[in-house]
Amino acid sequence: MESTWGERDLPVLNALVQHLDDAGGASFPELWDIVEETGLEVSEITKAALALDSAGYIELSRTGGSTGAWFVKRVSKEARLAVGQWPTAEQLLDTLVQRLGEAAEQETDPEQQSRLREAAGTAGGAARNIFVDVLSSVIAKSMGA
Repeated sequence: MESTWGERDLPVLNALVQHLDDAGGASFPELWDIVEETGLEVSEITKAALALDSAGYIELSRTGGSTGAWFVKRVSKEARLAVGQWPTAEQLLDTLVQRLGEAAEQETDPEQQSRLREAAGTAGGAARNIFVDVLSSVIAKSMGA
């Protein structure tokens, strides 16, 4: 079976998350609303929405009319992670390591520069898995998990 994530499901999810954020909770996006944005036919958007609903990424409300009028009431935290709206622990750690390296380059005190480089090396090296576990725990707690 062919994967539909990259070509169909992820673009639909991204468009739905964006529409919900743009509306600020004032309205819910119908499947019709993302046709132009995704470049997909309503039938393909419907298939994606059903897959995303069954996977727990979205809460799809199926009205009695056309499938294009179906709308999304909410998206999950996993949906926001999937579209890159919320960072993963790995992304946060990569940013931290990068910023530590940049700070080391700009530091004029050789001792402080050495400490910054060591911290970047530790966070990005052998202790990476420990840092990822800690950051994952912090992210989960901040999301109410």
